Amino acid sequence: MSQLSYADQVNAFEGMKADSGFDDVLSFLAEGNQIIGKLMVRGTDPDRQAAAPSSSALVTNPNSALGVLIHSHDRETDVSVSAATVKDKEEMNIMHNGRCYVKVEEAVTPASPVFVRFASGGGGSLLGSFRQDADTATAVQLPGAKYMSSAAAGEFAVLELDL
Repeated sequence: MSQLSYADQVNAFEGMKADSGFDDVLSFLAEGNQIIGKLMVRGTDPDRQAAAPSSSALVTNPNSALGVLIHSHDRETDVSVSAATVKDKEEMNIMHNGRCYVKVEEAVTPASPVFVRFASGGGGSLLGSFRQDADTATAVQLPGAKYMSSAAAGEFAVLELDL
């Protein structure tokens, strides 16, 4: 009989592509250490560098918001560790269009708006994290993004991007 399950198999992880549908992935260099599964925006050198957002304008401006830093099999990454990173000046893959898994800070449904954190919030929240509200003006709505699945706080939701 065939083996039907594996004890160490994960269903999803932060920054993982959600399906094999059409996607558009950009390559940029990390400006500082960057966390997989977070929103990236153009960096100091806008043609080559990307970083997590540090202002609401960087998230809402379609010329600066790039997409989600996704996992790449080009480098060994321990996806079981929260906040897996790409090191400063390393090449990183950023999903501009398509669907990927993101960890959400609060419960979301497909009807929830997509907000992205650009300033520190309560509980040690990370820049570029996803949620469903502004959290007292530390997150802003991301145009061109929608949740495709429901998830509880701290779980993974499928995020569709068309940036």
